[in-house]
Amino acid sequence: MTRHNTFRSFLFFFLLSPTLWAQTNDECSGATVIADPSDFCSASPSDDNTNASPSAEAFPSCWSNVGADLWYTFTAVAPDLIVIVKGQTFSFPTGTLSGPQIAIYSGTCGNLTEINCAFDQNFLNNLPIIASGLIPGQQYFIRIDAVLPGSFEYCIQNKDLDVVSNSTGDCPTATFIYNKNTILVEGTNNGGLDATEMDNPPCLQGYTGVETSSAWFVFTACNDGKLEFTITPLAPEDDIDFILYRLPNGPGDCTGKFSERCMAAGDINSASPCMGPTGLNSSASDINQTAGCAPGMDNFIRFLTLVPGATYALAVNNFTITGNGYTIEWGGTAIFEGGDITANFMTDEPDKKICLGEELLLTDSSYASSGPITNWTWDFGEGSISDTTDGQGPHTVQYQTIGPKTILLTVKTGDGCTARDTAFVLVQFCCTLEAEVSVEPGCPEPNPTEAVATVAVENGLDPLTITWSNGQTGSNNSTSIDSSGTYTVLVVDANGCKDSLSFWVNTPLNLSAMFPPDTTILEGATITLAISAMPVDSLSVTWTDGDGNILTGPSITITPEDSVTYFVEVNNTGCIFSDSVTVIVEKPQYNRPNAFTPNGDGSNDTFGPVLKGHSFVQLEVWSRWGDKVFDSTYEGKNTWDGTINGEDASSDVYVYRVRVRLVNGEEKTDKGHVTLLR
Repeated sequence: MTRHNTFRSFLFFFLLSPTLWAQTNDECSGATVIADPSDFCSASPSDDNTNASPSAEAFPSCWSNVGADLWYTFTAVAPDLIVIVKGQTFSFPTGTLSGPQIAIYSGTCGNLTEINCAFDQNFLNNLPIIASGLIPGQQYFIRIDAVLPGSFEYCIQNKDLDVVSNSTGDCPTATFIYNKNTILVEGTNNGGLDATEMDNPPCLQGYTGVETSSAWFVFTACNDGKLEFTITPLAPEDDIDFILYRLPNGPGDCTGKFSERCMAAGDINSASPCMGPTGLNSSASDINQTAGCAPGMDNFIRFLTLVPGATYALAVNNFTITGNGYTIEWGGTAIFEGGDITANFMTDEPDKKICLGEELLLTDSSYASSGPITNWTWDFGEGSISDTTDGQGPHTVQYQTIGPKTILLTVKTGDGCTARDTAFVLVQFCCTLEAEVSVEPGCPEPNPTEAVATVAVENGLDPLTITWSNGQTGSNNSTSIDSSGTYTVLVVDANGCKDSLSFWVNTPLNLSAMFPPDTTILEGATITLAISAMPVDSLSVTWTDGDGNILTGPSITITPEDSVTYFVEVNNTGCIFSDSVTVIVEKPQYNRPNAFTPNGDGSNDTFGPVLKGHSFVQLEVWSRWGDKVFDSTYEGKNTWDGTINGEDASSDVYVYRVRVRLVNGEEKTDKGHVTLLR
């Protein structure tokens, strides 16, 4: 008897252990945990997805197939992420994977959101992927597959990086560097508008057309420290070259530039000392390295002692022309001017193109760590109505001439530290004046008011002439109207551009508003609160809770964690109605009794989970000998009445497993013991 029961218990455990037959991390739920994602590479021997099976998660947006995907997970420690997967490459000759694919997700298994996706469609077998905006402390997932499964290596870096998405390939518009944060260049595609800027350098004398896939960076030295840096390609097979120039005329003026350091070393084998990371360090003695990989070359040249106040430009060229990016990590004792202060401003035109007479909004976002910024100087460039102005702003600028314009912001701290930011704007001639009329109708008794019509004008050059059909003419952009009807307005600007609109006024209005009643819901439940009003076409509603949080719209759908009272204000064409609405939240319940008495007295006659708000999934009960005596899936009921095959079960302790779906959608499984008493 004992051996028979032992075998049944083993068989029961074995049947409940399906993971014995699967590769550990070929499902999201079994993802391999990366404990420290700041700088991690897989250990040797490498990972292998040959025996993996396709997971049940959604198909990635850029993959060609899902056949043998593996999953990895980590908790973010910084906002930026680089993942590199290497299959069969020169730098990893033992790899067998081909055509790697990577996807990055946030969320939880079964409810994932894709952040980025990459597919090695050229079968280089060395695939990088980048993601930004990660939230430290939040869990993320990495999914790896390939067209042809096999062994591979993967590395991840989760760091705080200065991400350069659209690097400039020209010296005059080089990216300004004010601090020594690590820079991530996502990719480079060409040599810029002028691909001759790197011609005939000391390390490639006589060569032209060498600038093929470049990015330029510029900085001004704040001290005479040693400049060191390391440029690491995201793909080890990429050959990165660079030239460090001095700009004698300062930022934005590259005439007369001359080379201080020049690196052109490279090889066809990524394992060569002339491939991979490159830069300036303290151990090198040469200041130039020519093309190829002569004995003694190691892809690094000697540091440069900077001249305080001098401006330098670093030109980085991906000679391999793959479009892959790289990181730049700064070292040495050099300090860049503006390192303690950063000038930055934004415009309301992302493409930096405006029409003649159109207003451009400039918003300062500069910051300083050494002390408050005390001075802002704006230079709007040639043709602006006001050439310069002071103060943080925001400022608006209009131009009276067409063509390219340069806007320069200079900021200073109280101790004299200075930083600059530049934007380039193209002004074109075009009539884009747009007028829009809003009407605030009059309210009915007991407080009757006249309707007020207001015209808002965009892209018009002052002075404006505004003519209303009620007879009012001039520069006033609003007018009063005492009766219902159709009206018109004509707007003409100083360039002769015009816009005409007709609009309907209905005044006064017959208004009403009805508010939802107070209600009670279960924790985790969702409720919709709606306003009924007459009329509804001009309805504006705000819902403000006790903490001052505001929602808008005639109806709101909420899932409050605690009871909440909303103060509701209805603006129906300018007339205000208000009330309060309270939603009381009760907690869901999930209890598991530890005993029951199926004696037919109507009290405690059955056993099962006591639920409020949660959903029942399955209940299974076994005797102490491992015999299953109840399964709700087959019995068609959610509780056990204490019978086995229609016969009363004996008083004893029974083992159960219960599965419920919580109100948040999570499925929870619990095990325990229950005592049957008769």
